[in-house]
Amino acid sequence: MNHDHVPFFDHYPSHEEVNQYLSKLVRNYANKIEIFSTALSFEGREIMTVRISPDVKRKKFNRLYILIDAGIHAREWITVIVALYVVYQLVERDAINVRLLRNFDWIILPVLNPDGYEYSLEHNKMWRKTRRPLGRDRCVGVDCNRNFNVSWGIGTAQFCSLLYRGERPFSELETRNVRNIFQKLRPNCRFYLSLHSHAKAILYPRAYSRTLPQNWKHQHDVAQAGADAIVSACGVQYRCSSASAFLNNVVGGSSIDYAHDIEKVPFALVMEIASKGFHPPAASIARICEESWIGIRAMVMQLAVSPRISFTRSKTAL
Repeated sequence: MNHDHVPFFDHYPSHEEVNQYLSKLVRNYANKIEIFSTALSFEGREIMTVRISPDVKRKKFNRLYILIDAGIHAREWITVIVALYVVYQLVERDAINVRLLRNFDWIILPVLNPDGYEYSLEHNKMWRKTRRPLGRDRCVGVDCNRNFNVSWGIGTAQFCSLLYRGERPFSELETRNVRNIFQKLRPNCRFYLSLHSHAKAILYPRAYSRTLPQNWKHQHDVAQAGADAIVSACGVQYRCSSASAFLNNVVGGSSIDYAHDIEKVPFALVMEIASKGFHPPAASIARICEESWIGIRAMVMQLAVSPRISFTRSKTAL
């Protein structure tokens, strides 16, 4: 494949570059992509979420939704590039991906935690959290993936820890933004995928408990479809598991548990992108994006045949 027109294969983009790329697509492909929502981070950065559809200008009452986010952990730079690659495939290469838009509109949030992402790029490449000062012991930031209102506080970390949950659920503007997106999509969101790195795994609920959801086998099937496609095409082996089994631990406040248990999204997965560390060399970016896209595409195709996906929609239009 020719990567000449694909953004960011030669470097990790700033948050401003990400927004510039999304804005350019909205201008150039106004019938395919629109800004779904915007919010502000603690430090005032605009958080863009886009919607991709065969015809975004028509208000549709019969669409189901896929929500993908990335950059929830600041140091996981590769997730942001993969999210942008998904946007690229669906917008600029939509002719060969038309089947993926047949039943679903895609809602994509490429940089969930822009303050932390920028701080990681510029100052501390291993930074994980947000950048809100906590007013105690000079600590800064909250782990967004411990801040959702689902079994919040299980596996509590110390105040200054990189795993700190926050003072309360949804203490962070960034996680409240995700909550608001879910609420806008109710009840038609069928698949939530949160991109992380770099454990080579596709995980489903629950993180806060060893008890599996009733539809865990169907979620496992979707995860396995992604893993099988990647190993077949690229020879890279992904493990599929519940989050608690994979971690060999239980933690509260995760986004996939919130999506599944609270927002009632039937399929809620984490994709731990296969890469050598959180910041793989630029020469590896294109390969990692293609591998990840193969898995994401296969998972969405599996959704279409899952008995747990209902194609009965509400009459709410976006």
